[in-house]
Amino acid sequence: MAAAAVLVLALFYGAMLLAEFLAPYTPATTFRFHTHQPPALSFYSAELGLGPQVQRRILVDEVTRRYARIRGQHYRVRLLAPGPEYRLWGLVPLRVHLFGTVAPYVDEEGVTVGAPAGTAGNPWHGGGQAYPVFLLGSDHLGRDILSRILYGSRISLTIGFIAVAISLTLAIVLGGLAGYYGGIVDWTIMRVAEFFILIPALYLILFLRSVLSYRMDSGQTFVVIIVILSLVGWPGTARLIRGMVHSIKTEDFVAAAQLQGIPPLVIVTTQIIPQIASILIVSVALGIPGFIIAETALSYLGLGIADPAVSWGSMLNRNVTSLSNLRSFPWFLYPGLALLLVTLAFSFVGDLLRDVLDPYHREPLRG
Repeated sequence: MAAAAVLVLALFYGAMLLAEFLAPYTPATTFRFHTHQPPALSFYSAELGLGPQVQRRILVDEVTRRYARIRGQHYRVRLLAPGPEYRLWGLVPLRVHLFGTVAPYVDEEGVTVGAPAGTAGNPWHGGGQAYPVFLLGSDHLGRDILSRILYGSRISLTIGFIAVAISLTLAIVLGGLAGYYGGIVDWTIMRVAEFFILIPALYLILFLRSVLSYRMDSGQTFVVIIVILSLVGWPGTARLIRGMVHSIKTEDFVAAAQLQGIPPLVIVTTQIIPQIASILIVSVALGIPGFIIAETALSYLGLGIADPAVSWGSMLNRNVTSLSNLRSFPWFLYPGLALLLVTLAFSFVGDLLRDVLDPYHREPLRG
């Protein structure tokens, strides 16, 4: 299970790094005649034979959003197909995407969408859009859910790592100093930590986020969420570090460092913390999914990432509005499935690291 979890995390983070190439469209690309469309990929038709392809559909019921397939109108899905221009990692200009079609996208009125008047031929050379491929369906605005999941992973997955890094730094500094000095320093830091611990984390996150201004752009909201999650996440780890530093500071190697005149903060970070690195690694592996879920909860409640930026939580906020909505369009839950897979994967990896690094969980050597 741990090996499978590592593979899942590698796939998700690899997809995050290559989102522009893997996603057939940008997260804001809309197809107004293809709203609420179910996944449309098929692998056989009498017209094209075997191979990945999509069949043209038209909307026949605007209330239930039911589509009818048009017989004889199939479009081949090609690997390394031309698409919207982008810069891979902000450096390399490209127009090739992992998959897509090259057939022009003609709307219900017979107009090539996105193409200047009088142009024809290859839709990208003419400035138009290619016929859409919705592997995971489309949302209420006709945006490709797969593309939005790939782009949204950048915020959802990055927040977990950055928030853990900041909260762990605070925990090491504050918890290490509390355990090293003791006395009034220990009492003060622990009372502050207990204040954050006594208040339920979700309520504190919602309070801190709600008192901030709503007039923030996506970048400011991203930074604010990271700061809030970091402030909420450090106390538990700080208490753990404080107790372990308090028990280790009497060891001979610490006394030797003190005799050499090394500053206390340097002793804590370079001499004591490495002795408990295995516990911290497990804490990080189990803490990242917690921060990812917290960001998703904030965005789902409308207090986090908002359009035009996209995260998994904001996708759920826009699409998952009622049970009847989910019964009609179950593919709207795909962002939640991605969140579930990442969370379970981190949990299994954390269990693996605990078994490998924690001496109390190691099996005795035989032979």
